Amino acid sequence: MIDHVNAVVLPVRDVEKCMSFYRDKLGFKLNHKDDESAFLAVGGKGGLVLGLISVDSVAKLISEEQVRPREETIHRTYYAVFVEDADREYEELKRKGVQFVKPPTTQPWGQRIAYFEDPEGNLWEISHFPKK
Repeated sequence: MIDHVNAVVLPVRDVEKCMSFYRDKLGFKLNHKDDESAFLAVGGKGGLVLGLISVDSVAKLISEEQVRPREETIHRTYYAVFVEDADREYEELKRKGVQFVKPPTTQPWGQRIAYFEDPEGNLWEISHFPKK
């Protein structure tokens, strides 16, 4: 039975550009880097490991048929993280050049959410529930 997720892996076209984004703009810690991949961590021990692997390498690992490295993809998923204050994080990330696709907005259930994308269009949600 699966008892934990050890990493989330994003196939990317430009490992260096994406690695710089996650390290320099989002503050992820670089654990390993080679020509075809970079692995970064956030959240300390037990936190998330994010793998960035060249799309060509992923196609070799899995198959060209499944990965389709020459096609542009449609983003159907995104990654969600809680922050202490979505508005403050939004402003800080904007100052670092992060491109937001939607500014912080309060949802009907009370959660404050903003969305940004990495250099290859992978979407991220930052949010918090305001204290009452």
